[in-house]
Amino acid sequence: MKLAALVLLVAVGMALNEQNSEALTPDQIIKSLMGSRPYWKVMYALDSSGSIDSTEWTQSKSAARDILAIINYIPHPNSIVPSGHKIGLVRFSSTTPTTVIFSLGTYPYYPANDAAIAAVPKVGHLTNMNKALALCERQLGLNGRRLVWMTTDGYYNEGGDPRPRATAMKRTGTVICVVAIGTNPNMAVINAIASWITSFDFDKCVKCVLTYDTYEAYWSATYAAKLRVVVPEAQPALT
Repeated sequence: MKLAALVLLVAVGMALNEQNSEALTPDQIIKSLMGSRPYWKVMYALDSSGSIDSTEWTQSKSAARDILAIINYIPHPNSIVPSGHKIGLVRFSSTTPTTVIFSLGTYPYYPANDAAIAAVPKVGHLTNMNKALALCERQLGLNGRRLVWMTTDGYYNEGGDPRPRATAMKRTGTVICVVAIGTNPNMAVINAIASWITSFDFDKCVKCVLTYDTYEAYWSATYAAKLRVVVPEAQPALT
């Protein structure tokens, strides 16, 4: 997609409070979490189930790479280093292909993590969200600042209900942010999985849920967010 068309897309991500009245952007969420705290351990959980086509998968990965670029700039430029943020990625669909693509901290610097996300192949059939969360949980452990960044429509058909595991993870301190994709996502599951976070922009607690009708809209929003955070000379070309 050409840059002009991408920027013109109307894409509003919603991080909802109890009244469903506030909207946060991806960069606001990351700044709220990471802006003034120690470095984080971050696990992506990317849905590659059968309902997602190859174009949408590419858009999902491009959005994840934008989020990575933002993380690398918060709390300061070059925050993904051996002594800084650590990144890992789980790709989930059916039980067998749901796996850790690269373990937490495998790539100590931003460029290698960016390339690794871009290279993740799509393997998709059913949807096992519960295993995806379990794999993230094992990677993150119980210490330090921990974040799961999950894309999903909230529907699962293998592996059981992911909500009890998500609840247990949150009780031990893991933050789960959910990007809900689709015109009819399962918001009951998504809101139950997602964490409450403190938004400094709105001075209140909000659910860490971003909603978009399409992966194209999600990518548009993350690209705009990246432009607000990353200095132009440090931004890779749109691919």
